[in-house]
Amino acid sequence: MKQYYSFRTITMILLLTIGIKSYASDSLSVNLSVGTDLVNHYVWRGLLLSNSPSIQPSMSVSYGGFSFGSWASYSTNPAEFQEVDLFLTYSIGSFTIGINDYYNPTDSIGKNDQYFSYNKNSSLHTFEPFIAISEIGGTPFSASASLFAYGNDRDETGKNMYSSYLELSYSTDINDFGFDIFAGATANKGYYANKPALVNLGISLSKELMISESFSIPCKGSFIVNPNTQNVYLVFLVSF
Repeated sequence: MKQYYSFRTITMILLLTIGIKSYASDSLSVNLSVGTDLVNHYVWRGLLLSNSPSIQPSMSVSYGGFSFGSWASYSTNPAEFQEVDLFLTYSIGSFTIGINDYYNPTDSIGKNDQYFSYNKNSSLHTFEPFIAISEIGGTPFSASASLFAYGNDRDETGKNMYSSYLELSYSTDINDFGFDIFAGATANKGYYANKPALVNLGISLSKELMISESFSIPCKGSFIVNPNTQNVYLVFLVSF
């Protein structure tokens, strides 16, 4: 199933992927945003979810401290399932609380999904409440905690596993680069590991590539290790 893409192919995808980063209506104090990321691999919380380049569009609307939107990931290789999520968050100061609705639609033309099915025994939705704190006490440290509370997080007997994820990160700037160190773990047996484990350890470098005086492209590279599975990834992301 593994397929390698040439630089020319990736360049064509970049040229065909257009994103408009933000739009603001001052009269209504409503902020709208739409954009697209391109990644060589889709790695999430130390887990490889797609081993081919993926296009990841997003859109949101924000008012006051509230934000509601959608994020998706579409593999450029044929895949049985893709991902389309919804999120609702509220931020005040350095605190953010919210809920994610993860969903994996069937990627087959002419085949119907059951998007509006929320039965706890069969739904493909996974609801995840979370809390995040940025710049803790004015330091470069941030932390987050989340839990799969309902839906498609079932064990072989059909019971919810309540898979948990905790992350601590450190962010700073070095010259013209953003520099991040992060560590993520799960506190119980579940989606991420079959035991409490460190699952996501890595370093990221980010930079704005100046195309012209008025246009730049954000880029990020991440070296990621999953100590639990002993897998390693080098992920490159471009935003539009």
